[in-house]
Amino acid sequence: MTQAKIIKLRPAVLDRPVPRVARPARPPYGEDGPVSVEWEEGRGLYVVVCNRCMEWLYTERFEQAHGWADEHHCDPELATLLAEVLGRRAA
Repeated sequence: MTQAKIIKLRPAVLDRPVPRVARPARPPYGEDGPVSVEWEEGRGLYVVVCNRCMEWLYTERFEQAHGWADEHHCDPELATLLAEVLGRRAA
């Protein structure tokens, strides 16, 4: 029986810092509501998260990320339950 060799991988070491490109984002609980849209540089994806009901979306498309954020509606019972469990005020 042959034995498999396990190789432990290490993260790549960068010689210089990678410049970060500013992307449009929505602050949580701001004027636009509880949904935030952020660019995740490592995966090259937009991460959209509702801070009330914790629903989320990963997408490569800017339009899809902001469209989901604009059209998202929380389940009121879930949002209330999460607010109680996490000690936050329900919206």
